[in-house]
Amino acid sequence: MFRLILNRCKKKHFQSFKALSILTAPLRVKRRSVAKNSRRKDYIVRNVQKSNVRFLVIIIFISFASISNAQSIELSAGFNRLDYQAGVAYGHRWNHFHLTSKLEFGVTSTFGQGRMMPRISVGSSYFLLRKGLVDFGPEIVYAFSRQRITFNSKTAHNWNEIYAGYRLQIGRNIKFVHSVNGGWINESFYSSALGKRVNYNSLGIYAQIGVSYTF
Repeated sequence: MFRLILNRCKKKHFQSFKALSILTAPLRVKRRSVAKNSRRKDYIVRNVQKSNVRFLVIIIFISFASISNAQSIELSAGFNRLDYQAGVAYGHRWNHFHLTSKLEFGVTSTFGQGRMMPRISVGSSYFLLRKGLVDFGPEIVYAFSRQRITFNSKTAHNWNEIYAGYRLQIGRNIKFVHSVNGGWINESFYSSALGKRVNYNSLGIYAQIGVSYTF
């Protein structure tokens, strides 16, 4: 008799649980749908925010370019303790202030060793001296370069450089450009012995000569 009563109770409990599951199934589906829609909305919002940031950067760049007094294209060659560099730069000038962005390649690494070594730099100068054909003033430069030692991405060496020095320009539309900068170099590379990336800091110097055309 006790077993019969227990089985009936289990049967009623199972039926009640099954009925409750049927009744709450739409609620669970709705919750999953709400969570999925929330994640989708968050993804859309993040993309919109990234697009807005890119659009704002483009607008700022165009605005600065439109109000600049002059623009220039520069071909240059230089060296530091890492390699010899050759590249092209694009510059904007607002009266005494001059901003330059440059793309270079390590000559020895790229052509001699077959390991491409790109170098991207941004520099700003303020010409304290503006005497006709001569512009001269202090300069600050930040540069980033990268070289992959093997096909394994972990073994790529990264260098961050921060320099301060001077910039000299001589000429009108076609200018001779010369600069010398000294400062700090941070090298980041993967150590197989330690199993992680390590950093090495040192002092460095960067000097360059070039020719620019102002338009």
